[in-house]
Amino acid sequence: MELHERILKLLNSSTVFLIATVDQRGFPNVITVSRPLWREGLLRMRFYVDGEGETVQNILKNPNGSVCCYQEMQFESMALKGKFTIEPVDSVDEVESSLTDYQRALAHKKPVVLSFETWTAKIHIDKQTKEIIV
Repeated sequence: MELHERILKLLNSSTVFLIATVDQRGFPNVITVSRPLWREGLLRMRFYVDGEGETVQNILKNPNGSVCCYQEMQFESMALKGKFTIEPVDSVDEVESSLTDYQRALAHKKPVVLSFETWTAKIHIDKQTKEIIV
């Protein structure tokens, strides 16, 4: 299987993603989220989060961040670096069909969608780490 197919397989099979932003003191802030609501390969993805959380506040000050996913049993992981933008969710009905049961249960008072655009990627497969320029 070629590298591109392996990347897509990893993204499709991952159910947990880590989002890292830079906090007001310059330190990483990491949250765990469900799979993206939408994804265009590894180039762009959209995540459902609480608009009142620290992550959104961090992005408003500094859009740089990263997204990571992994498959523990296969010892595979991918770390993406890029930029976040924030999109308001006027009504949960807009995204309802894409939410997991857990995301629905969160019942965020002010949900937003984080759009992530990938600039670089690192994938760890077959006991090797490979860098990819997107």
